[in-house]
Amino acid sequence: MSSRATKSGAGRTGRITSESDRAARGRDNRNRRTSAQPGPTAAGAPGAGAGTPERRRNAAGPAREADPGTVARRIRDAVLAVPGVTGLTPGGGVEVATLFPGGKIAGIRLGDPVEVHVEVGPVAIAPVAEQIQAAVRGVLDTFGRDSAVEVVVEDIELPVPTGPVGGD
Repeated sequence: MSSRATKSGAGRTGRITSESDRAARGRDNRNRRTSAQPGPTAAGAPGAGAGTPERRRNAAGPAREADPGTVARRIRDAVLAVPGVTGLTPGGGVEVATLFPGGKIAGIRLGDPVEVHVEVGPVAIAPVAEQIQAAVRGVLDTFGRDSAVEVVVEDIELPVPTGPVGGD
């Protein structure tokens, strides 16, 4: 069973739910836009590209142009630096990944929300999920992105017992 922690960009409130809770509610918000974004405009027209994540602006200043590979690599490095995280996972069912020319990074889906699927060690999940969210927010802020961050703990890596199993 996996747990999800979501932190919205605006209110920065968090919640953790399990995948079974999400299925029981009968909705999947992964592909649903949560904020109003302008529709496509003609190239060169005022506002062209303003709704794309790479060109959004936030309070930190103007957005930096960046390809998805660069953003995903920076997120990956920040997430793997969080104590307790043992790796990124591609998710269950449909693979969660960011594709870009020359490769892909499994476990990170850029969008709104940004999804990060991780495997953790035997640690308290909620504090680790909050640390991951903060690390990802820091990276997104450097690129001028203001997306919600959703952390999914797909697995917990437990130590393998080294002694005899069972008792006599």
